[in-house]
Amino acid sequence: MIEPVALSDFFLSFFTAASIILLATLYAALFAWGKASGRRSLGIAAWLCYLALLVCVAIFSYVNHFSGYWLALSLLMALGYGWMPRFIWRLCAATHQPDHHHPHQPGGHHD
Repeated sequence: MIEPVALSDFFLSFFTAASIILLATLYAALFAWGKASGRRSLGIAAWLCYLALLVCVAIFSYVNHFSGYWLALSLLMALGYGWMPRFIWRLCAATHQPDHHHPHQPGGHHD
């Protein structure tokens, strides 16, 4: 059975949960901005945000006494936050390449 969070740790649990969401958003935004602009410094800032996110996930898991399934779920969440911006970037880049094989004509019918 999962041990409940002590009242003294409730603020830390709440703060780290909010930080996880904010840092994940900031990581994804900096990652995309860095890729779009080609600025290496934004990529480094994105990785620093991800490192801070991992620290917050570790603290959140510890404070909430996660073990077994819940600890694995926390790890999976942290990995998802790290890799999803990369997969989304690749998907966007692949789907927004100029299409030279099928020129579209104005007023034409598309399949």
